[in-house]
Amino acid sequence: MSVSSRTSINPPESEDGDSITGGSREDGDSTDSKVAIPRHLGLWGCVWHTIGNIIGTGIFISPSGILRGTGGSVGLALIFWPVCGLIQTCGSFVYAELAVMIKKSGGELTFLHDAYGPAIAFLKLWIIVFFLTAGSAITAIIIPEYMLTPFFPCSDPPILAVRFMGICVVLFLVGINCVSVQGPTRFAGFFTITKTIGLIIIITSGMYNLATGHTTYLANGFSTGTPSLKLLPIAFYAGTFAYGGWDVVAALTEEIKQPKRNIPLSLVISMTIIIIVYVLTNVAYFTLLSPEEVLNSPAIAADYSVKALGRWSWLIWFFVSMSAMGALNSTIYKRGRQLFALAREGVLPEIAAMLNVNYLTPIPATFVTLIGLIYLIEEDIFSIIAYVGFVENIFDTMTVAILPYYRWKYPNREREFKCPLVLAIIYMCGQVLVAVLAFYLDPVKKSIGLAVVLTGLPFYFAFYHPRYKLKQEWVKKSSVKLTRFLQKLFNCVHQEKRTF
Repeated sequence: MSVSSRTSINPPESEDGDSITGGSREDGDSTDSKVAIPRHLGLWGCVWHTIGNIIGTGIFISPSGILRGTGGSVGLALIFWPVCGLIQTCGSFVYAELAVMIKKSGGELTFLHDAYGPAIAFLKLWIIVFFLTAGSAITAIIIPEYMLTPFFPCSDPPILAVRFMGICVVLFLVGINCVSVQGPTRFAGFFTITKTIGLIIIITSGMYNLATGHTTYLANGFSTGTPSLKLLPIAFYAGTFAYGGWDVVAALTEEIKQPKRNIPLSLVISMTIIIIVYVLTNVAYFTLLSPEEVLNSPAIAADYSVKALGRWSWLIWFFVSMSAMGALNSTIYKRGRQLFALAREGVLPEIAAMLNVNYLTPIPATFVTLIGLIYLIEEDIFSIIAYVGFVENIFDTMTVAILPYYRWKYPNREREFKCPLVLAIIYMCGQVLVAVLAFYLDPVKKSIGLAVVLTGLPFYFAFYHPRYKLKQEWVKKSSVKLTRFLQKLFNCVHQEKRTF
């Protein structure tokens, strides 16, 4: 199919009718010639992406955050794990109702655009593209670090080798997301299985340790440490990080078969499995590691595996790298769909709203995720995320607040799945508590983070606001020429069939 036959820069009229249910063209089972992303995700595809996106590196390397936030109390830390999981589950059900009600892909970006307008959605997009991609860079670094560490027992792996391999991993996963609609889901399923095997090894060894009397740290769990209110935000942030990623299915609404059933059901299955696995994994850690060792360990799963598995500890290093790769795969998949969905609303360059005519994938929007590669040259990526973490809490609260707002403003709007309002209130209270405590403890850094995020507003008004954007003729001509060039380069056109 040539681009010249579909070169209209303006999106074509949407057709009424049923949503697409066929596969992608590279699979050869699509009978519809219209260009659109097909509905290809069933229940287990949603589960693979949710588990794959949540279980990344947090449970393997950062339980020390919750233990530090609880003042070193093992017992309180073990309580915090299911509490944080349940709070995040409340938020996921809110997103499920909004996704099923609005019916568009894009997740929180679409929700914010629908409720508050394009300026707020653009600011959230600004955070995702220019700051949260730092998280992807961290994951990309962790993958080769854990793969190479067993080969360098006496020193750290060479930093240049780690960064080069990290870049290769990102490019490989972006390539998969560009040339296949179903490929990322197949990868998500594979990586979910591998990371689950790694966690089962840890849990099984922990149960064996309990049976053989290694209960010292657990038996004295509540007699250790000194909990402090000032440290609680650290515990909440660590728990949020470990359970983060449940919003992936809300960003894929138009690609999910029977979304009113599969979105909420996949969240119930996924979050239940993850909470149980996380708690049991932490119990296993404390069978052999003291609270002091956990607090001082940058890689808890690695330290535990050395004590529990001996010369077989390299297995855990391998499974951690596979887990990180699975999380990165689902994150790239989600981000590409979010950018594509918002570009359709006119809040991104037009080329990002186009699909490849052969693969039916949003290649231009997916390529934007490569911005995260610039963070691979930064030494302290975590400090960047720390500055905008507070703003993330604000946007999460605003997103969840849409549910009670819409219940009041649109009481008769169709809701095929309805989340109990109390869950939205619980989640908002948790987010507000963390945000207030975090700002109180470090107002300077949080204010700087907010100011940095607000730098996105001038760009929005200059390029996308209908009244104030630049309207010079040379700007329009340059934009059209660049769009035409990229359209031919990526062999892409606007979506041609309604999928929501």
